[in-house]
Amino acid sequence: MNYTVQELTSMIYVIGSCEENCFLASRVYAQRFPERRHPDSRSLENLRERFNRTGSVAYEKQTRTKTVLNEENALAISLAINPRNKFHPYHFQLHQELIENDFERRIIFCQWAQNQIAENEDFLNLYCLRMNAHSTEMVLLTGIIFIIMTPKIHMLWSLNVWGGIVHNFVIGPHIFEGRVTGQVFLNFLINDFPRLIHHLPDCIKNQIWIQLDGAPPHFSANVRQHLTENFPGQWIGRQGPTAWPPRSPDLTPMDYFLWGTVKSDVYSYAATTQEDMVYGAENTTIFSANNPCYV
Repeated sequence: MNYTVQELTSMIYVIGSCEENCFLASRVYAQRFPERRHPDSRSLENLRERFNRTGSVAYEKQTRTKTVLNEENALAISLAINPRNKFHPYHFQLHQELIENDFERRIIFCQWAQNQIAENEDFLNLYCLRMNAHSTEMVLLTGIIFIIMTPKIHMLWSLNVWGGIVHNFVIGPHIFEGRVTGQVFLNFLINDFPRLIHHLPDCIKNQIWIQLDGAPPHFSANVRQHLTENFPGQWIGRQGPTAWPPRSPDLTPMDYFLWGTVKSDVYSYAATTQEDMVYGAENTTIFSANNPCYV
């Protein structure tokens, strides 16, 4: 098991205090840090050499020599993934890795949810399906990027689409033009969000909770200030009144219900222009159906 950066840094200080005598440094380190693992002199010599060479205590990444891809190898690989065998190159999907502090943050969020359940025994079911808590309603703010490339028209289009679920209602969609920044998202909250929820009953509209997943546009200072002023104590997100744990699994109705339905409809036909894709997103069954939409 590798040593931590803190341990490696302490070793470098001890090596320096021992005038780079690694044999002596191993004994001094053991006396100074009896609760830690104790490196031998050889390990300290390797650390000293690495530090002198790179200027860092961090372990160096292992590299390997790449094999030469000649014409014969290329042909063999091509035959190995022949489409007739239903093989195709695998596209890796990168996911965020959980870190040590995530456990505590999730515990805090779970305790908060348990407190809501103690006050309202139906909170969990309502939270998962209808987003009701403390007799208030929660709307999920989230977005999805659609990317379609047809087999005959080799062009790429992408859209940023926003949609939400509050109580029994599906609201949206809202199509963002271009890249979504903090200012763009703030303009959406100020100018477009009120219009999208205008049809909701006042008893729901006046008690909406907003949940953000911590994406950079959501974390903008102006966005957080706007939410604090207009939804005091009723929004969930990074540095919000209730913190949404980072790197949390996508287990909201937005992820396992709404976006799956939208993607199925949009991907069911081949869009030839970006306008086609916008039309498909705006007229997907989940958005075009009259509200309320029971989920």
